[in-house]
Amino acid sequence: MIVFGSVLMPELMHMVCRHGFQRVPAIRIARLKTSDADHDDCEGCVSKTGRNQQLPEVQTTLSEREVCDRLRTLSKQGKLPGFEASEADAVCSVAAHGSPFDAKLTLHLDDDRLTFRLRLLRMMPGIFALLLIVAVWPGLPLTDSFLSSFDWYNGLMGSIGIKTWHWYLPLTILPAPFAFRSAIAKSRSSAHESALEQIEKIRAVL
Repeated sequence: MIVFGSVLMPELMHMVCRHGFQRVPAIRIARLKTSDADHDDCEGCVSKTGRNQQLPEVQTTLSEREVCDRLRTLSKQGKLPGFEASEADAVCSVAAHGSPFDAKLTLHLDDDRLTFRLRLLRMMPGIFALLLIVAVWPGLPLTDSFLSSFDWYNGLMGSIGIKTWHWYLPLTILPAPFAFRSAIAKSRSSAHESALEQIEKIRAVL
């Protein structure tokens, strides 16, 4: 029961929570010269293969306020989802959509370099983990009550000397950590791709 639910739940949660370029000389995308093996210090950016992926930098002569004002204008045009001007220790932040869990892309200005950090939003993964745990107990009495209504099941369990929880708990608990880790890895990979798209939009308007 929980195995089936652990496969469908991330996609269902994603469907619920997700549905809410002009160049100037001063800007350029810094070319990445390092290989995938050199990206171990990138935080929050994990590919499908498990290797870290580095986000590009944008060079600009604009101030923090000017950057924020231009991105606010882009957001009002509906082209920069999830824009938040007030962000602790950052210029601002925008949404990076992932599947099944979304992330937040924060912008940091260091001299003439605009850098980016990607973080998964904690609420939905927390709810998903809680559902995986809570779903075990309601399913056990319901499954036992249903199967106990059949004589063949009672006879089978009596002949081998086990009860429903003996096979139900291992069947439902053991896959849960793997389902959670898989959902997190998939979310980080898809959020990284979304972050690259957002960075390109940002680069184009600065």
